[in-house]
Amino acid sequence: MYKIKKRGQSTVEYVLLVAAVIAVMIAFTTQPKSGVQGQLNSTLNQAYSTVGDMTERLANSEQASNGASNPPPYTVNVNP
Repeated sequence: MYKIKKRGQSTVEYVLLVAAVIAVMIAFTTQPKSGVQGQLNSTLNQAYSTVGDMTERLANSEQASNGASNPPPYTVNVNP
């Protein structure tokens, strides 16, 4: 009796995988803005806005701490 050995994926499986990926890409790019593409775009815009706000707050807090008479807590003075 012969044993059938499977060694990795066949060419047909790779072709089906590539076809599925291409189909998803076509479906994603041709949908109207209200579909998945619109939701992803909205989420990315919100994340971009949030990061921008946090960056602005951090810059403002650093400017405020530099104007104070006490140095910021992360300053280390090393005397040799």
